[in-house]
Amino acid sequence: MITLDDLHGRFTRRELTPREHLDRVLDGLRGAAQRSPAHAAVRDYNDEQARRAADAATARYASGQALGAFDGIPIVVKDEVDVAGLPTRAGTVYRPSIPAARDATAVARLRDAGAVVVGKSVQHELGLGATGISPHEALTPRNPHDPRCAPGGSSSGSAVAVALGAVPVAVASDGGGSVRIPASLCGVWGLKPTFGRIPNTGDDNLDGTLGHLGPIARSVEAMEKFLRVTAGDDGRCPVARGTPALDLAALDGARDRDLTGLRIGVDPDEWADANPTIAFICREALRTLEKQGAVLRDVSLPLGRHAGAIGFVTMAVDAARGHAEEYRRHREQMALDVRLAIAIGGRITAVEHQRAQLLRRRLRRQMAALLGEVDLYATPTVASAAPKVRARAERAGEADQAVTNDLVRFTFLGNLTGLPALTAPVGVQGARLPVGLQLMAKPWAEATLLAAAYGLERAGYAPPKPTVGVGADW
Repeated sequence: MITLDDLHGRFTRRELTPREHLDRVLDGLRGAAQRSPAHAAVRDYNDEQARRAADAATARYASGQALGAFDGIPIVVKDEVDVAGLPTRAGTVYRPSIPAARDATAVARLRDAGAVVVGKSVQHELGLGATGISPHEALTPRNPHDPRCAPGGSSSGSAVAVALGAVPVAVASDGGGSVRIPASLCGVWGLKPTFGRIPNTGDDNLDGTLGHLGPIARSVEAMEKFLRVTAGDDGRCPVARGTPALDLAALDGARDRDLTGLRIGVDPDEWADANPTIAFICREALRTLEKQGAVLRDVSLPLGRHAGAIGFVTMAVDAARGHAEEYRRHREQMALDVRLAIAIGGRITAVEHQRAQLLRRRLRRQMAALLGEVDLYATPTVASAAPKVRARAERAGEADQAVTNDLVRFTFLGNLTGLPALTAPVGVQGARLPVGLQLMAKPWAEATLLAAAYGLERAGYAPPKPTVGVGADW
């Protein structure tokens, strides 16, 4: 599968033009979606806009004036993130198909760097689900490694498009694990930066205290370059205001950083909640970092096991507030799991919500103390393998809370604390279902995360090839 660096190199050497590659991607994505729901990653296309951008990039490469590593690179953008000329429906069937007037800040910055927006990727409705399963026709892509299984959510289409190799990087968002869960289940890389690192402008779903924008990618390098292009205050996003600038020197050194002395914390009690095979595979990955000089230390995070419950209360109340009018007018058109989340959020009392936020503050203090002892905190990304897509879930939405609990067991911690976190593809289990390792770092320390991720890449960890073919030379 072609990575961002591979594509940029081929464009630079004139072995391939951005326009030629875009045409392959458009044909491949559409053809794959027609053959199998496992490949239905994109909901809306704007071919004319994309071809104009690809033609402009082709001309720049021909004249030796390429804008950089993103020039001519095809990307997809999660449905809830604004793309000028395409509707923003956030995985719903009731929002009008009115084209957005302007790009979200992150999308605009990627375009300025030369990226070619192929289209809007499908997602779990309103971002309120971890499975990616939707009862709405053509909005549930299957897992590329086993079409009987879910891709994870809510950034399901972004992860599937990257896993299939159609794009080397995709725009996603994460309010409880929505970057990391689908990236883990689909066997690719995913990064949730520090809260506020990338402006949320142009994503109305991210108006609470949990949501982040971030990349899903086929390589560590693509995540790093995405961060370089999209990070920084845009003057409009409240959560990005006053945030520190990227440490470019640290990012420059991340790829070749010596990991000697890098302290990685592991809480054995937390790992006990993961499927034993997943835990074993993730520990083997940590041992490869240990061989490069990292030091593994046992740590304790007593409130970690309650992060999912705290996160659900916080997210449900945010959802009930933010989607009250949609719920009133379109409840019958919503998936059952989405309807339940909003209904429960509307019944949580102010006292119950306040108690959850008090626990959240205690959890943040515990995590801050833990990261005073170590540089990174490691867990499996999810507690169990990609769940099977059940017929009743496809008809109404996956409302089995046990399934969701396993998927968000370790990811909500990053959203409640705002800390940067990534998932790394570190192996497969059973019928080749991917396994992800989650790493978390101190605020604004994305470079430390990326250094460890580059260490995993050096050890040979990379996205596994999908078991279902796409029928296209990406």
